[in-house]
Amino acid sequence: MADGIIFARVPGAAESCLAQILEFFGLTCLVGLDKHAAVRQSSYTTKKPYVVFACLEVLAEAQSRAQAIEIIREAGAVYLYPGADAVQSELGLRAIESWSKASLTAASRTKAVLSVSGALKELDGAMSGVTVTAQPGADDFVLTGQLPACDTLLSIDDTPAFVRFQWHGVPSYLCASVAMMDIDRPLASAYFDVKEYFCSIVPLVMFITSIFADRVWRPIETGACLIIDDPLLKSTYGFCDFNRLLELMNVHDFTTNVAFIPWNWRRTSSAAASFFRRERRFSVSIHGCDHTAEEFGDTRLEALEGKATLAQTRMQKHQTRTGIAHDAVMVFPQGVFSSQSLGALKRSRFIAAVNTEVSPVDLETSPTLIRDVWDVAIMRHSSFPIFTRRYAFHGVENFAFDILLGKPCLIVSHHDFFRDGCAALVELVRKLHALKCTLTWRSLGDVVRRAGLHRAGRSEDEEIVMYGGEFTWANKTARPVDVVIRKREHDVSLITGVRGMNGARQWKPRSHDVVFVDTIPAGAEARFSIEYQPPPTRPAVHRPIRTKASIAARRLLCEFRDEYWQKLVHG
Repeated sequence: MADGIIFARVPGAAESCLAQILEFFGLTCLVGLDKHAAVRQSSYTTKKPYVVFACLEVLAEAQSRAQAIEIIREAGAVYLYPGADAVQSELGLRAIESWSKASLTAASRTKAVLSVSGALKELDGAMSGVTVTAQPGADDFVLTGQLPACDTLLSIDDTPAFVRFQWHGVPSYLCASVAMMDIDRPLASAYFDVKEYFCSIVPLVMFITSIFADRVWRPIETGACLIIDDPLLKSTYGFCDFNRLLELMNVHDFTTNVAFIPWNWRRTSSAAASFFRRERRFSVSIHGCDHTAEEFGDTRLEALEGKATLAQTRMQKHQTRTGIAHDAVMVFPQGVFSSQSLGALKRSRFIAAVNTEVSPVDLETSPTLIRDVWDVAIMRHSSFPIFTRRYAFHGVENFAFDILLGKPCLIVSHHDFFRDGCAALVELVRKLHALKCTLTWRSLGDVVRRAGLHRAGRSEDEEIVMYGGEFTWANKTARPVDVVIRKREHDVSLITGVRGMNGARQWKPRSHDVVFVDTIPAGAEARFSIEYQPPPTRPAVHRPIRTKASIAARRLLCEFRDEYWQKLVHG
């Protein structure tokens, strides 16, 4: 049977968008009104009741049909929303028992305080208690007039915009926003900002992830890490004092990753090496190769593979020199990348990329969709994961919404974020710890390896979706667990093997996925990896002295800016 039933006379754009969102979370739905009214109620009997989604415009008609009322009464929950016709939607609202004197009123068209209740009960989660100041959308409404007994779950300037009440004995939720997001359209901005859709999408996603908690794909854990771009591994870099940062990490319980530029592989001193080897709250990732302008925005595969291979070689030399381990995770310089660069990274033994910008330079041919940025990692380009991260100025509401979706909590910073005694950093970490969720702070590599979705399988097995090229899963039960693991792969011909805790694993393609199974003993932790064909071996590219000098000058000038000029101007 379906997880959701969407009441509609003729399925329109809103119903199509809603069905796409339900599908994104791994749910099935039926759309329509006539065929559902004709279905015998007995066919919906189940231990996991379905949920009814109904537009207020068709509610009066649905309530006139006895079989439709039966379907509503047997539902586990009901989610109501207005349609494009405000007059008809208000008539539908007033047709609900005890709502005859309620009205739909356009929300403020200026900045307003949007507040999620801190007492959500079953909808409790990362968005609980979050408050932002933003301009409501043109399709956002509030509930005015004489309202029946209901709980306000989201308000606009203290006026209800999302409420919970009982209807036909069924927990029912009413969102007053007409907007229904099309998650299959390209993202128009540099990053997804939940403030632009707060009153429409926050209620719906809170509802779906809570009411369908035992059926939707949910994160295995919510990993978290602070990432600092560019610094050398030394006691201080610009405004960043690593000893002071370590103290703060120990006091406030967080971790930090240094996105290290491979060009600097010879420049870590023995004293710094000893510090970063010893302090496990620090980790190191790979930040470009030379960190020149748009170096991974190139679209020539051979050149990209050369840069990716050189970056790996340099970091391996750095590890040999210093003993500092690093994660094969790419942080793109200046956030610039092409869609072709992801395939080059995959074949060059990288397990993932982490980035602030979400769209490639060739976005006209390879646009990033909203559903891509809602996913744990963007997988659209060469099936290689890009984990998104956020600056503090994006606001805690965006971190909270990412967590609600099941994404890791990754913070991007530069050395100047540590001015004023790290006050801004401490404030952000406190806000994140105050969210109603459990953050697991790890090295960046471990966040990537443990990022995945799971849900109970058809029997007692565990269905898992992995994202990075390596994946770690812990069986925390007292019995062996069979796991069915899949990873999105559009070109399985590149796969040379899959390895698990007991060596090579059999795998098979399924649609656009690679799938394999294993049995994890009680209390054991297993790591899996997918191996790909490496890029062809090519002669080392000769770099003219002039090119090398230009790169060196760029690096040294950037360090002068960070170490001296910015401290002089802002210190």
